[in-house]
Amino acid sequence: DWDARTDTWVGPRPCTPDGLPLVGPTGSPRVYVNGGHGMWGVALGPLSGRLLAEAIATGTAPAELAPLHPLR
Repeated sequence: DWDARTDTWVGPRPCTPDGLPLVGPTGSPRVYVNGGHGMWGVALGPLSGRLLAEAIATGTAPAELAPLHPLR
């Protein structure tokens, strides 16, 4: 019951059907995504964010991001 919750730390943890996060470019050339980490977002979000920032800055995505491509 989301309306009855009192702890603001608690909330939905979006994840993808295959369980892998979405990290990388979308169909729009100006939009990137770094989400869908589920309950691991606090731990993995900063790391995948750093890898995504590197990919945006250099134009070359690290090999670790290939299986997480949003348009897979």
